[in-house]
Amino acid sequence: MRLAKARHFAGVSRAVRAMATVNTTPTTVLPPPNAERFGTADVCDVHHPENVDVMTTRSVRVAAANYFKDFGGRRRFCGAVSTILCFENNPLVRAALEERGFGRVLVVDGGASARCALLGDNLAEMAAANGWAGIIINGMVRDSEDIAKMDIGVKAIGTHPLKSSKRDKGERDVPVSFANVTFNPGDFVYADGDGVVVASRELEL
Repeated sequence: MRLAKARHFAGVSRAVRAMATVNTTPTTVLPPPNAERFGTADVCDVHHPENVDVMTTRSVRVAAANYFKDFGGRRRFCGAVSTILCFENNPLVRAALEERGFGRVLVVDGGASARCALLGDNLAEMAAANGWAGIIINGMVRDSEDIAKMDIGVKAIGTHPLKSSKRDKGERDVPVSFANVTFNPGDFVYADGDGVVVASRELEL
C-alpha cells in the first residue's frame, strides 16, 4: 500500500514538473496588414511595432492625436509630400494646386492661425481636378460643406469664413513642423480617420 502511494505521488510530481516547463503565456496572433486598405493602423503595425513605452528609433513619425479634423470627401489618402510655409496668406497654396498633383499631398504650415482660411472650395476643386491626393493644413478652411463632397482628402484644424490675404507669398518646399512631427519635401504621408503618419520614404505592407 505504501509502495503504491509512493509511486502515485512520484507520478504526480513528474507531471507537475513537466507542466512547469510548458510556456503557458497566451500567444496573440495578429491579422496580416491590409495592403489594399493601407490605413495608418496597418502602417503602424508594420513599421512601428514597438510598444509606445519602448525607447527606440522609429521608422515612422505619428502626428499628435486629434490635432486635425477631416473635411474632404476622401478620408483615407497618402502620397509624396510637397510643403508650404505661410501665415494668413495663400498665394503659394493656389500656385501649388494649379500644378499637376501626380498623387502628391500638399502640407501647409499656416502657423495654426485661427483668423482666416487658407483653403476654400475653389482651390479644393482645382486640387482634385489636378490629381492631388490630399491637403493637410495647420490652419483653417472654409466652404467646408462643399469640400466634403469632393474626391480629395483635406485635413485642417478648423473652419473660418474669412478668406486669407494675398500679400506675402511664403516659402515653398521647406521643412515644416507641427502636430509634433516634421514634414520634409519628398517624405511620404499616410492619413485617415485615425490620424497622420509620416515616413521618409514610400512604405510597403
